[in-house]
Amino acid sequence: MKTWKQPLPGYEWLIHQVWLIEVDEGEIIEPKPHLIPNPRAHLLFTPPQQPYSYDNGHSQLQGLGSHLLTSSEHLLLLEDQAPLLRIGITFRPEGLKLLNSNAVITPNQCEWFEWLSCLFDGNFQRNLLSLTARNDIIEHIHQHFNKLGLTPPVDRNDKMIQKAVSIIDSMLEHNDHVDIEALAEHCACSRRTLERTFKEMVGLSIKQYQKMTRLEQMILSLYQQDKEIDWSDFAQQFGFSDQSHLIRTLNQQLKRTPSKYLKNRDLTIDIYGDFED
Repeated sequence: MKTWKQPLPGYEWLIHQVWLIEVDEGEIIEPKPHLIPNPRAHLLFTPPQQPYSYDNGHSQLQGLGSHLLTSSEHLLLLEDQAPLLRIGITFRPEGLKLLNSNAVITPNQCEWFEWLSCLFDGNFQRNLLSLTARNDIIEHIHQHFNKLGLTPPVDRNDKMIQKAVSIIDSMLEHNDHVDIEALAEHCACSRRTLERTFKEMVGLSIKQYQKMTRLEQMILSLYQQDKEIDWSDFAQQFGFSDQSHLIRTLNQQLKRTPSKYLKNRDLTIDIYGDFED
């Protein structure tokens, strides 16, 4: 399995990262990875006849070829088979709205939306999928975004939500409580305006976004542990009243306990994670 990921220089305001996964014929994808609830949209470029399937436990999001996976409120099982090639662009939480101001941002969707063809036509996709070297792929995507003429947001609401997302991320990274009233003050708007605009641009409520981001940070922290974990300290670190509260929450969101995850290590933050890169 070949994987890598990196930012796209000059487009950090729009794109979280560009990444690749390639699995050769005959390789076994085991255990099957689960994508945790995620506040970012993934745009995936794949060969036209390559199938995709994301199972949330109740229904499947499936089809063929390139597709956009919007933010997801559910744990998704990736039903993949080798050979496999995906080149992905993961956007910032508000990135889809900046990419297409007319888009209605709805979570839990997976398809090739018509408006995407205007931005990423068949010729771009064919040329992209013909490349193999990491630098060539990054350069091709970079040149394409330059041609699209996209620029950092100047609209007041766009800048407000970018600021709000950055503040929330920073506070959660330091395990600080996010007070929405205080957040609205930082963004120089009313709480009602902030919550409404955040929902329009991100597709999630502020509380939903906080919940997903905290979960992501917990999984990343668990992944990086190289010694026995003091679960009481870990629970307090992420704002839980006690160890039982932590375990209940992870069971509800991920259908597994922390110890089960550490045994299987089958959860990913990105499409396949690749945390070590």
